[in-house]
Amino acid sequence: MVLLIIINIITLSALILISIRYIIKKRLFKQTYSALTESKQHLDQLNILRDSMLEITQAVVGTENPNDLYEMILTKAVAAIANANVGSVLIRGSDGIFRVSAQKGFDEDKLMDFALPLEETIIWKFTKGKIYKTEIIDDVLEIPDLNIYPVTVDSEEWMIRSSLIVPFFHDDKIFGILNIDSKEVNAFNREDQKAMEYIRGNLEVALQKYMLYRKMVTLSRFDGLTGVYNRTYFMDQFNNSLNNAERYNQTFTLVIFDINDLKKTNDTMGHLAGDQILKSFSKTTQKIIRKTDIFARWGGDEFMGLFYQISEEEINEKIQIIRSKLDENPILFEKSKIHPQFSSGFSQYPDDGFNFDTLLKIADDKMYKNKKVMKSETRRTEPEI
Repeated sequence: MVLLIIINIITLSALILISIRYIIKKRLFKQTYSALTESKQHLDQLNILRDSMLEITQAVVGTENPNDLYEMILTKAVAAIANANVGSVLIRGSDGIFRVSAQKGFDEDKLMDFALPLEETIIWKFTKGKIYKTEIIDDVLEIPDLNIYPVTVDSEEWMIRSSLIVPFFHDDKIFGILNIDSKEVNAFNREDQKAMEYIRGNLEVALQKYMLYRKMVTLSRFDGLTGVYNRTYFMDQFNNSLNNAERYNQTFTLVIFDINDLKKTNDTMGHLAGDQILKSFSKTTQKIIRKTDIFARWGGDEFMGLFYQISEEEINEKIQIIRSKLDENPILFEKSKIHPQFSSGFSQYPDDGFNFDTLLKIADDKMYKNKKVMKSETRRTEPEI
């Protein structure tokens, strides 16, 4: 009897041990399977991000509008994060204020006037100004002194509750913030954070390349002093205009502007005064012409304009408006008021010619005739009152 009891106990113990081992193996298998699944998901996520970063890097060169680049960055980032509902890219302006350059899931009308200093952003409030890396915010509402702006499309039904925020740095300064947001609390995990850090490292390099590219484009297209197009870009646009005019039977007008007595101003008042005249003339003219017209600095004191589908009367009217605006807004330089004056001449395609040299000669001749008429008029300078 005792032997039977002992045998039963041993058998039961063996069964219990087998069950425990089975449970442990099952649990270990489940944990291993779960870990492998998470690893696979993370690997898939990284593969998606790698392909996305390659696409973004390739898009850097050739992108004219930076907002298109930010839109692509946001789209790729939101697609890579499973629980993301909405997102935005905030870019620091020259005034130091962050504004929305790209968004997904927000109300565009509500974002038109949305502008924040860095100190009012979520990541600043969350880190207390110690911004170094991508941050996970499990519940936005727990951040002290944070102003919540109802900018989501369904703001009456839900608001942002958790965020994954990526700061972008250039020259050790924050120039952009990528926000990935969710309406759920605790929507993001450490794997998401790692993924966004991967994005941050790659995007900072890509964006630096973009900024360098844009700087090169600016130098190749624009005049450094006045900010208007330069001679090289103007000739490219002229050739395009000529081809279009020939193909579609269009007309355009070539205008040459020459600042009167600029050398005299440089000699008597200094080159800074002359630079102010060039800047004032450029700024005033750009405000008068249409966005579709082309205005460029040809060199020294000469400027060129291309005006499309415009009559001789309309050209004369625009030139007179420019003169009036310059006269009404003199340049204040040291103790003097300078009233910039200019001479001008124009030619029209196809009435005056079919190529640049012919059109330029006719416009140039008219400009010198205009200069002779104005020769008796001298720039007026008045003591500052």
